[in-house]
Amino acid sequence: MMAAQVIVLVLIGTVGTLTVLTRGLVNLWLVFSLYGMLLALGFLLLEAPDAALAQVVVSGIVVPLLLGVVLAEVHGSER
Repeated sequence: MMAAQVIVLVLIGTVGTLTVLTRGLVNLWLVFSLYGMLLALGFLLLEAPDAALAQVVVSGIVVPLLLGVVLAEVHGSER
């Protein structure tokens, strides 16, 4: 296994744990987006470019966009 693969796998485990332990919706939004990008990088390093592209689209664009809309609605309804 290449050193880059090991580093990315360790980062995925660390950021995944951090995602579960994060408090606050905005912080969770940012950490979860980072987690998705690390997963995409991991797929790319493991020579699965199709899975990496799908991961980028879903966790890098769709999910953060939906979470942003939900956060705007939650903060808007609190006022």
